[in-house]
Amino acid sequence: MTNSSPLAPIQIQVTKDPAIIHQLAHETWYPAYQEILSREQIEFMLSQIYSFEALQKQMEEGQTFLLLLKEGVPVAFSAFSLLDATEKLYKLNKLYIHPDYQGQKLGKYLLEEVIKRAKKLGGVKLELNVHRQNPALHFYLKHGFRISQIIDIPFAQFMLNDYIMHLNLSETR
Repeated sequence: MTNSSPLAPIQIQVTKDPAIIHQLAHETWYPAYQEILSREQIEFMLSQIYSFEALQKQMEEGQTFLLLLKEGVPVAFSAFSLLDATEKLYKLNKLYIHPDYQGQKLGKYLLEEVIKRAKKLGGVKLELNVHRQNPALHFYLKHGFRISQIIDIPFAQFMLNDYIMHLNLSETR
């Protein structure tokens, strides 16, 4: 996939390299969540979800990690997986853009790629969780996701205050 500007080629590829995801996660999580979560919770979640071992396990358990490169530089990532084969339901587990590259429609490109791949795999619906105070909520609403549930999820000593959102893939291009 390339951007419309010839000066800024965009590539999206599958990655199995936990190191690059680990690095990007640490560069994106603090700016993304510092107004929403305590530093202690951010550090705990990074250690639980984005350690090399945790990322390797997620990859082995079926999460597909997509890496977005702009001019050859890794600047964003997403991950998705099959959540329910009977319902043909896929889950968008992660979508993060490095703060220096936000506002350039890179999230849109990554989301479109996840949608395309989930549909190609037979998916009919895409689900995600987003913190109720996360500004990304507006991004997902803009791209057709609808809130289907309000949920509080215990995560060790913390509570995740999320919306569960769904997108009907038959309504996407």
